[in-house]
Amino acid sequence: MAEFWTIVVQSNTFNFAILVIILAVVLSKLNLPKIIEKIKQEVTNSIENANNEKLNAEKELISAQKQSANTDTEIKEQLLNAENNAKNLSEQILKNTEEQIKHITENINRVIASEERNLSSKLTQESVKGSIETAKQNIINKLNENPSLHEKFINESITEIDKVKL
Repeated sequence: MAEFWTIVVQSNTFNFAILVIILAVVLSKLNLPKIIEKIKQEVTNSIENANNEKLNAEKELISAQKQSANTDTEIKEQLLNAENNAKNLSEQILKNTEEQIKHITENINRVIASEERNLSSKLTQESVKGSIETAKQNIINKLNENPSLHEKFINESITEIDKVKL
């Protein structure tokens, strides 16, 4: 029997049997079905999460495509609005400029009319002065030619002074 025991201990069969016993003890302690179920659940959760993320990504893609489809229209609308605003602003500037030109022209015409009146007044004053000077010279010449007129004018002046009541 000692030989048998030596053969068994030295053979691979004995080593295999001990390994199987050790594995059975370790596996019974590890609760392998629970671990497998847990791994299975984690894989299932990962697959579900991946599917949810895929659905969300598809929704975002559709939303982005819708937004980009409207972008061209929005850009065209904004360009049209900007063009209309520029046109309106240009028209308003032209209108304001025309009004300012009109006011400036009116002011210039008023200044010209005023200057014409001033010039006319000055010319009239100069003409009156010239006429008075000419009349004075005429009177002096007539008085020098006819001294009797001198007395006549003095008498008429005295008569006029007497008519004035103070």
